[in-house]
Amino acid sequence: MRDELHKITDLGAQLVVVGNGKPHHAKAFIQDENLSFPVYVDPELEAYKLAGLKRGVASTFKLSSLGNAFRATRSGHKQTGLKGDPWQQGGVFVIRQPSQDVSFAYVSETSGDHPSIESIVAGLKD
Repeated sequence: MRDELHKITDLGAQLVVVGNGKPHHAKAFIQDENLSFPVYVDPELEAYKLAGLKRGVASTFKLSSLGNAFRATRSGHKQTGLKGDPWQQGGVFVIRQPSQDVSFAYVSETSGDHPSIESIVAGLKD
């Protein structure tokens, strides 16, 4: 989403990332990826559990995860190591402030499963 960040900020929204590693992983990620938005960590996976995100070997190694890995590699992204819980899948949520209403929710089915930026932006406009 870093390359599409302007589509989010142009609508007055802020991107926030929650990873499942340790604080030093977040710091390195911010530096390595030259990020301009906040990155938090949840090593106990409490937010992931509350959000109903998937976790497990079966969701990590689905056949579609191979296609996702190929797509990421073709786009210039490569995995350089494991940080955090390798079995935990992610998701994307648009949370309105101050009401905390969720206007968009996407639960990743497998590794590398992400919603389109257009669907996220649509959730910001609703």
